[in-house]
Amino acid sequence: MGIVLSEGSKQFHVPYGPTISDGSLEARFIDLKTHPQIIPVLPPCVGWPETQELLVQINKASSPFMSLAADQSYAKGPDPNRPVILVSFVSLCFADISHNAKDLLSDLSLYLQQQMDTILQDASTMLDHTLDLEIILEIQPTQFHHQQIQGWSLTVMMIASGQEHHSVRGNWGYGIQALIDGLNAYAPQDDWVSS
Repeated sequence: MGIVLSEGSKQFHVPYGPTISDGSLEARFIDLKTHPQIIPVLPPCVGWPETQELLVQINKASSPFMSLAADQSYAKGPDPNRPVILVSFVSLCFADISHNAKDLLSDLSLYLQQQMDTILQDASTMLDHTLDLEIILEIQPTQFHHQQIQGWSLTVMMIASGQEHHSVRGNWGYGIQALIDGLNAYAPQDDWVSS
């Protein structure tokens, strides 16, 4: 288990991708802060209550954050001891676009690293085994086209691996909950409830 801080150099664009006229939610940015009712039907949330809860919590009206993108998928693991991996990411920023300065996103990522490490160490102690989970907190330059502002965003990538899907998803779920709890600790909200 480890949590790594990183700084990307490739610029992230919001909105991204083409606006698809057939109504597909696959390849375009949707402002979930102003349209939270869409969260349950987003492809990354269908069958993934953990991702749905994360996006609900990030995009609540009382939260200072908003999500920019999220997804997860299973893949074949790197070796016979870890034949299953689950890779996910969520990109987020401050809902007030003018607050997305590099130093603020760096502070957020450092804070999350410390909070999540403590939470996941406690989970490992409680479970009596180390979680096979790698987390990367990467800040990246971001162009917010509608606001015509150059800023930064944070992408949280998680890679859980193991012998079988159920245990891998369980370890990943601990990581998602640690992220929710870390964001809550950074910006406590009375109605920001983590389960």
